[in-house]
Formats: sequence, C-alpha cells, structure tokens
Amino acid sequence: MGAYDRLAATYDRLWGRYARRTAREVLDALPPLGSGTLLDVGCGTGTLLAFARTRFPEARLIGAEPSAGMREVASRTLAGQGVTLLASPAEALALPDASVDAVTCLNVLHYLRDPEVALREWWRVLRPGGTLALQDYVPNGLPGFTRLVSLNDRELVRVYTVPEMGRLLEAAGFRGVTARRFRIDLFWRGGLARGVRAGAEPDASR
Repeated sequence: MGAYDRLAATYDRLWGRYARRTAREVLDALPPLGSGTLLDVGCGTGTLLAFARTRFPEARLIGAEPSAGMREVASRTLAGQGVTLLASPAEALALPDASVDAVTCLNVLHYLRDPEVALREWWRVLRPGGTLALQDYVPNGLPGFTRLVSLNDRELVRVYTVPEMGRLLEAAGFRGVTARRFRIDLFWRGGLARGVRAGAEPDASR
C-alpha cells in the first residue's frame, strides 16, 4: 500500500466527492445497527466511518486500513468520534470470530489478488445474521475502460462486473444476495453487492 501512503495527503481533495458518493450508497444498504458493531474494511481516510457516526450514533465503529498514511488522515478526520482503527489488511483482520454486525468494503475489491480469502475473513468476523455490503467501481460501458483505469492505477488487479460481485458473495456462503449498479458521476459507475451471513460455516474448499 505504498502508493496510498503517498496519496494520503491529497486523497480527499482528489477523490473526496467519489468517496462520499459511494459511502452514502453503501450506508443506505445497511439495516439499522443500534448499539451493534460496524467494520469498514479498507477504510481509507475515514469517509464512510464519519458518515456512519451520524447515521448510527450508538454503534461501535471500527476501521481496518493497512496504509499508515491513510490511517493517519483517518485518525484526524475521526478524532473524538470513538472510532477504532486497525492496521489490518482485508484478508487478516485483528478481530475475534463473530464479533461484528455489519462489514462494509468500498473500492478495495479491484486490488484483491484472492478475494475468496478476504470474503472468508469477513464471514469469520460477522455474527450470524450480519450484513456484508461490498462496493467497487464497475465497467462504465466505454470500450477500453479497464485498460484506461489500469494506466492510472498500476496496483489494479481486476475490474469486476456487478453479476460477478454477486457471485463472489454467493460462493462464499452469503445468503439473500443482491447486486446492483449505480451512478457515481459522469465517468464512474458503481456496483453494490449485499448479503447476509447464515449460521453455518462456509465451505473453505470452494
């Protein structure tokens, strides 16, 4: 995540509007949390968590972010809001089993070399009945979209379609999966897949 350490100081100026739009879309997909726990995987500069504090004032909020630079910005953004920040990657979260009620992950999927491993980890930390909301950008219909974005982001692994996002959740054992597309701005289109952790453990051999 060295690139994000370098980008941290200017990230909100360059990508703040994009981050706010996607954060609101994801929060609208979550059920009421009450005093439950929300984990934002790849929380970046803390945009979703700042909105979540207003939306869920009684909830326990946790952000996992491997980039030290992004965590530093997030700690300033979220100062005094009672948010816990962890230096954890998406695939290895420093949290107990079945300890959170909702997991969100925004704009991280395209960096994951093995998303199945990450999904098993998110399943592990979710309580039965807990919700996962996974968001990322998706092809916008223009020819050469993936090549264009890869030129701008050398760490890109893969751009997923909306149906592919839904299938990832289903293969990981999530139930009631929905997946839909939404408009971020003139260029970017988002995909949002949502599912619920059932009671049984997922089949790690899938």
